[in-house]
Amino acid sequence: MGKKTILLVEDDHVLNDMVKGALETEYKVLSASSYSGAMEHLNRAIDLALIDYSLPDKDGFEVLGRVREAKPGLPVIIMTAYSCENLAIRAIKAGVTDYFKKPVSFAYLRGRLSEILGARKQEAGPKSSENCDVFIMDNVATFIEENYTEELTLDRVAARGGMNRFRFCRTFKERFGVNYTSYLNNVRTRNAARLIKNSDMKITVIAYLVGYNCITYFERVFKTRYGVPPIVYRRRLKENTT
Repeated sequence: MGKKTILLVEDDHVLNDMVKGALETEYKVLSASSYSGAMEHLNRAIDLALIDYSLPDKDGFEVLGRVREAKPGLPVIIMTAYSCENLAIRAIKAGVTDYFKKPVSFAYLRGRLSEILGARKQEAGPKSSENCDVFIMDNVATFIEENYTEELTLDRVAARGGMNRFRFCRTFKERFGVNYTSYLNNVRTRNAARLIKNSDMKITVIAYLVGYNCITYFERVFKTRYGVPPIVYRRRLKENTT
């Protein structure tokens, strides 16, 4: 069986050569450094397209659009050096198979290509949808870690993932094994424990700082996670260091 063919669209010539070199032992690589260059390859047999977002003539989504017209079922991966959540959501809504933030580990890239190209054709659709859900949930988890001190209602976070409440709750639990409220409480109490250990702030202040407006609720969820109320947790820490 011959090598499968990858269309690589990357305008950084050094990175283009590096990615091509990393893949050529397993795949036939057609490389282009622009939208116009990519268009020259669309009449050829291609098994996957690996497209950089930032190109000199048009952006990667315009390449994606033309690829979708010419080869509707072709797996497509978008790469970008930009750290932009809106860009990630746009990629997901455009139906990409995967989305990479550069720099990308070549070992990881080869592994993903093997997974995508090794899958049976009839499995490609569901697997792509599953990958998108995983990507969305991982971005939601990052958002929670960075904003746990704020009021993170279920509706707000579900909207952040572009989902309704029902789908969000189901997908979140499938990804992390716990429901959204439990996950958020775990993040908040973990950070509360860190503050209790490393500061002399009052427990009520710490509860507020990690996102709780009700000290009774904070004490209950903290005890559920650590087995003791926060004041006892602090006392035991001090006893263990003396």
